[in-house]
Amino acid sequence: MSRHLLRPLYCLTLLLPCLSACSQDNAAPVDVVLVGDRAAALSEDGDMDPARAALTSATQEGLVDFDAEGRITPGLAESWIVTDDGLSYIFRLRTMRDGEDEPITADDIRSLLSAAIDRQQDTALGLDFQAIEAIYARTSRVIEIRLKSPMPEFLNLLAGPELAVQTGRGNPQVMVLDTDGTGEPRLLPPALPEGADNPFSDAEPLEMRILPSKEAVDFFQSGKAAVLLNGNVDGLPFVRMGGLLRGSIRLDPVSGLFGLAVARRDEGFLSDPVNREALSMAIDRDALIEPFNIGGWVPTTRIFPAGLPDSAGPPQERWQAITMEDRQAIARRRVQSWTGANDAAPQLTVALPPGRGGDLLFNRLRRDMAAIGVGLQRTVDRDEADLWLVDEVARYRMARWYLNRMNCGISQAACSPEADALVQEAVGEADDMRRAVLMAEAEALIAAENGFIPFGAPIRFSLVRGSVDGFAVNPLGVHPLSPLALPPT
Repeated sequence: MSRHLLRPLYCLTLLLPCLSACSQDNAAPVDVVLVGDRAAALSEDGDMDPARAALTSATQEGLVDFDAEGRITPGLAESWIVTDDGLSYIFRLRTMRDGEDEPITADDIRSLLSAAIDRQQDTALGLDFQAIEAIYARTSRVIEIRLKSPMPEFLNLLAGPELAVQTGRGNPQVMVLDTDGTGEPRLLPPALPEGADNPFSDAEPLEMRILPSKEAVDFFQSGKAAVLLNGNVDGLPFVRMGGLLRGSIRLDPVSGLFGLAVARRDEGFLSDPVNREALSMAIDRDALIEPFNIGGWVPTTRIFPAGLPDSAGPPQERWQAITMEDRQAIARRRVQSWTGANDAAPQLTVALPPGRGGDLLFNRLRRDMAAIGVGLQRTVDRDEADLWLVDEVARYRMARWYLNRMNCGISQAACSPEADALVQEAVGEADDMRRAVLMAEAEALIAAENGFIPFGAPIRFSLVRGSVDGFAVNPLGVHPLSPLALPPT
């Protein structure tokens, strides 16, 4: 275990005070436990789940990277400038050589980035990348990325693990993924020639485990790990129920999508957007999250958060002037009308996480649906479900991020082809005012479809024993592993 990871333990003020307890025992045999699927995280194929993303970011580099506080830092690029119109990002690469001691040029990096972007075709992230007009290698060490329209947090997109590339075994800026004697993953400092610039020269191996939510929390709470990362709504109840023996919970103030997608149906109860709205009206969001005991979590009926730079949507919540009781009464009348016309009450299925968090959500949702006359059953078959949980942290704060995830070609939820066309037009629109009009129209169409039932911001937490150097909560919920291996500063 890295001796650098832990500093003297002291009691911390927690967001959930009932979970804290101090211990004088600082020893944990494992540095970090990641919540995730071990097989998927260690595979080179498949989805980029949070555990795999953390490993990729530690062993590969993007043009830019994130630090522990979610801020942009140099990666392959040692510096960059953004033109005044916000359309060109010009990066100067550091001097690099590959495993055969050949120079790595801007054209090499341009090819690697283009290939990485192409691999995201037919994904929501691929739609995000459509903001890119072209990538140019201007000199052997200068790359320019030209955008179709301004994107204030474009660097956040570039810092994602999907655009991280491997530049050779001798890269001094990344760690090396290895396994210990039992086959468990660990990160090692790069093996470099003596005298080479090596920011990890004082680092020690970072010992890790990758476990499902419950097992990960149990592993941490039994004192076997110093840090738990990637906690979400499914794992949080295990923390509350088990008590936190040697640490504290840290909640990231993230934004994004947390709620239910409503399946696209050509017939039946869900084929009518008025009925889909009834489901959203019926949900008591405060009561839904109450069992999780999260201080400061704010429920919402809005798909798009207020204050997004490319959003002209109304800042107020939906149905703001209607009490919860009256909202359910309106929803119940709509269900009764459909039931009378079809001689049967609507019966729906919902796909939720398999753990305790999913259980709590289901119990509350089933109660609210029963209150308006809708039957709700749980299913493990996400593809056949009428409703399913969407839980994704936003990479950048723009309405475009939300709209791309509701695109008809990406999601199986109720959607609007007209809204998709408007977003596509807006991405290539040079005029700021015209672009804002197009985005406002797209937002209104998506809201009217009622294909997504928002609950509030996603829930992301970490568990930390004492004071750990290299860890900080942040609005993006990113927690790079490499800083955890470095000595205290």
